[in-house]
Formats: sequence, structure tokens, C-alpha cells
Amino acid sequence: MLTTIESIEYFACGYCTNQKQRLFKGVPKETIHFPAGVFLIKHREHGYILYDTGYAPEIMSPNLKYWIYRLPNPITMTPSQAISVQLNQRGISPQSINYLILSHLHPDHIGQVKDFPNAKIIMTKTCFEDYQKKYLQALVFKEFLPDDFEKRVITIENYQDNKNFPHLPSYDFFGDQSILFTELSGHAAGQCCLFFPEKSLFLAADVAWGVPLIPLTKQMRLIPRLLQNNIDQYQNSIQVLEQLQNAGIDIIVSHDQEERIERVLR
Repeated sequence: MLTTIESIEYFACGYCTNQKQRLFKGVPKETIHFPAGVFLIKHREHGYILYDTGYAPEIMSPNLKYWIYRLPNPITMTPSQAISVQLNQRGISPQSINYLILSHLHPDHIGQVKDFPNAKIIMTKTCFEDYQKKYLQALVFKEFLPDDFEKRVITIENYQDNKNFPHLPSYDFFGDQSILFTELSGHAAGQCCLFFPEKSLFLAADVAWGVPLIPLTKQMRLIPRLLQNNIDQYQNSIQVLEQLQNAGIDIIVSHDQEERIERVLR
């Protein structure tokens, strides 16, 4: 049986490292790597679509701003891990990416937006307006975005009820029920998440740091709580993920461990 979404592939484009005990109370000491996940979606009619772009190799440069950014979460990123390089190794040129969906505008999600000059850029209107008002406060490094970024952006709003996804209002961007766009704020304002009805799969960006870490949300320490855009919305979004899990929907967040993501996609 032919499906509209031919494939969803995962790429790890750098990672940051932290101690589990620094994030949550009452947990054993453990070092965790959080990959910057990028997803390549192949649509039968609309071709290649990217969901985020991971880190840029430039994030490792001796720039004071980048050094401060790396300080609480040390980053490992090599040029070979860049999404453009990994796609080229697969024979997929950056020019063949038709759409670039940005979940939000933190550096580990927008590192290589410039490398996809032909892509229409899609994001939620909430996220775009937040960026326009306070890009520095929202931790947006504008140098990772192309000069024509604002002209190329297509914003998503007007979410509606959909029988294929009754859990949240959503937007059927392509008009074929293949990818339903929705937003879950908290970590970032208007964070864009995707539901694939054919696969019963929900890509949840940074709603959580990892699906196995969802039960630890109430044990989150003060500093990581303060780093969220809105901690109350963050906790509400976590509850939505729990409801989706209870409904039998597979969930992947961008910083899930690689083995888990590959297992779910298989």
C-alpha cells in the first residue's frame, strides 16, 4: 500500500552533555549526551522536507557568545556531523530540500538554515512573532539565519480540530492529512510539533529532553526550570505527551537517544 510519507530518517548533528543530577532531583549520577536531532521527511508529492537542522560547526569557534552558550552544556560538534554534509554523503544536495520546518529558533535547531537556499521555511506564527519581539532573550543567534529569512518564512496558525488527531488543534499544511502541524509552548514560545497520521508518530522537538525523562519533570531543578520560556506551559505540554502516549501514539523528541529514535522509526 502506497503511503504519502515515503520515509522519515534521523540524523544526529552534534550533541551536548550534562549530568542527570544537575537537571533532576533524586536521581543517580549519570552523564547524558543529548543529540541535536534532525529529521528528513520524504513526501511522495512534495519531495524532501527537513525538520530542524541541528548545530552548525561554527558553534565550536572561540567566540565569547558561543563559549558562554556552551558553558552549562558542553557541546561536541564536528564538520562531518553537519546535516548538509551528512545529506551530501547520501547523495542528497541541499538544493533538493524543498521545505524546512523549524520547531523553534534555538542554536541547536537552526545551525544550518543558511545551507538550504531553495527551501521554504515553515514555523508557527507564535514562534516567529516571539523572535521578532525579543530574539536575544529568546536565545536566537541571528547569524545562523539567512539574510532573507523573514521574507522566506511561512507562518502556521488557524489550527482546527481534526478527526485524525483529536488530541490537539492542528493545521494540515499540505492539505492531504500527511503532516499535521501543532504547537506546544513551554520550552520555547510556539514550538512546532508534527503528527504523522499514517505512522501514528508525533515529533515533539524539545517538549522534553527525552521521552524516558518525562516522568522526572516534577523533579526538575531550579536552574533548568528557569531556562524554560514558561515553566507552567512546559509542564502542561509534558502532560499532553503523556496523554498521547496513553493513546498509543509513538513520540520522539529531538534530544532522545539515537538508539531509541532509530528503534521507534523502524
